[in-house]
Amino acid sequence: MKRISMIFTLSILIMFEFTFGNGLDTLYSIEEIYKNQLIERDSLNILFQITFPSDSDTFSIDKVRYGAWTVDTASVVHVDGVEQKVYSSGAFPGMFNLEPGWNNYSFLIESEDYKIDTTFHLYRIPPVETLPVTPTRIIDKRMFPANDIYYYSPDKIVVRFIGSPEGEAHFKIPWLTGGMLPMVELPVNRANGLNGVYEGVYLIKDTDKCNNKPVVFELRGKDNNRVRKKSKARINIVQSGQLKLLETVDSISLVRYAPWGEIFMELPAGIIVQGIAKYGGWWKVKVSKNREAYISSRTVKELPDGQDFTHASLYSVFAEVDTMDSNWININFNLSDRVPFRVVQEISPQMISLYFYSTHFQNEWTVYPYPDSFIDHINWVMEDDDILRWDVYLNTKQQWGFRGKYNEDMFVLSIRKPPCIKKENPFENLIIALDAGHGGEHLGAVGATGVTEKDINIVYTYYLAQMLNERGAEVVITRTTDSTMFLGERVEIARKANAQLFLWLHNNSTGWTRHPLEVSGTSTYYTHLQGLPFARSVYPYLLNLGLEPFGEVHRTYYVTRQRDIVIFLVEGAFLSNPIDEMFLMKDENLKKLAKAVYEGLEDYLLKIAE
Repeated sequence: MKRISMIFTLSILIMFEFTFGNGLDTLYSIEEIYKNQLIERDSLNILFQITFPSDSDTFSIDKVRYGAWTVDTASVVHVDGVEQKVYSSGAFPGMFNLEPGWNNYSFLIESEDYKIDTTFHLYRIPPVETLPVTPTRIIDKRMFPANDIYYYSPDKIVVRFIGSPEGEAHFKIPWLTGGMLPMVELPVNRANGLNGVYEGVYLIKDTDKCNNKPVVFELRGKDNNRVRKKSKARINIVQSGQLKLLETVDSISLVRYAPWGEIFMELPAGIIVQGIAKYGGWWKVKVSKNREAYISSRTVKELPDGQDFTHASLYSVFAEVDTMDSNWININFNLSDRVPFRVVQEISPQMISLYFYSTHFQNEWTVYPYPDSFIDHINWVMEDDDILRWDVYLNTKQQWGFRGKYNEDMFVLSIRKPPCIKKENPFENLIIALDAGHGGEHLGAVGATGVTEKDINIVYTYYLAQMLNERGAEVVITRTTDSTMFLGERVEIARKANAQLFLWLHNNSTGWTRHPLEVSGTSTYYTHLQGLPFARSVYPYLLNLGLEPFGEVHRTYYVTRQRDIVIFLVEGAFLSNPIDEMFLMKDENLKKLAKAVYEGLEDYLLKIAE
């Protein structure tokens, strides 16, 4: 009987080659890939492995899922003395409960041929806990602001600290507040479940100045003791009577509703915004008189003092067929200056709305393109004192891409013409890009057996490519080998091929804190509304495979937020779930998965065909 002390995760990388031509040939199967993985394990005498997490990993959460595998599916497995179900794949997933500090977990795998008795280790960072009511204390860590802040115009300063609950709290900023200001203890639902989180606010006046001062917190507790602490972060108010202006420098600067929050707009280089405050790698900015947002300090540069904030006038609008690519209609907006903008898509009715910030309409003169135009009409409205909105109504059944950019001070909204889709064969002459997610060093999700998402993705991508190619579609596969690729590379391959459709093909995994058996099923995702009809059409065909419903999901990812191609994401099933994982380990099921995507595409294309 063999006895093994510890086994670590093994990753097998399989190279792929593909044959292009009149037909596409499948050269590899997921079953062959997994068979090679088992052969490699056998050569290394690996009888058991924990595929996730890794031994001695560190977490800040109170529980984490695990995935594990044993070669003998008839083995009896105990984790911390509790018997676990072993699936026919050899997988046995479960959950670890994490106490603060080091945690040790025993694994006992007993087979007729071997016995494995080993210990697995994880570390949990001790969490911040609610202090007792007495004695009165203030925690040095977790004060807010956590970083030095620079204010360049009137704003509000919000401050927080954690201390003993049920106390009376105040704060001051020397030479600014003039004295102590009251703070309130937040309810637990606003304080991550903690008692004793106190918050206060100071409204900056346009005459205020402050140089490198800490926030002084004071707490008087139930024991009548008074405690004071100073923040490490410093407050600076630098008001010179002039505007603090910033200019975007990256090709794409993401402007967000909050730091690390959802994306509000995407701006090219050369757009000026007003800076309000800078802290923790973020600028709080104004894009118009009443609209504030956040932008990474790495994507902007500070402009010299003395300049005024740009307010643009719009003089005329005219549309024309793109002279470089007749597949696009350009709507040209003649502006006096470059200003922040936002493009929003609607599908009921088919419409694109364009917002210009810090802009007013000087003169209406709108010229429509003729002939061969799919623009029904254009309308405008002043949404705020300095926000001008243009609504472009389309007479198409489906939108196929849009983009907005500046050409000098001319803003160009480009809208892609619909391709000619025929009822007798809706795929004929359609250019479709297929992207097998992950690859190379990016494994993607890893099942309890060790099978990787990157391998499954490329196999079912290839099956789908075969089906589309046979129906006359021009198929572009972005990743044809087990190679590491950046997301931008994948999108550029599709752009250079002039693809009208981009299918991002993945499989899913649950988060760290969910039990692997809790989450399963199939789903589709989209960001812009032009992708929704395709995602919605494919989804029921995925459900016909017998997979559980996970849903049609609206979500922002780098790939799906690209606008000039119709993009949607397919998440076949959950590799973290042992039942879904076994489904994905069979070539016949991957062929069915590919066919479901194909049939969903065909269904919708027939609905919008001429």
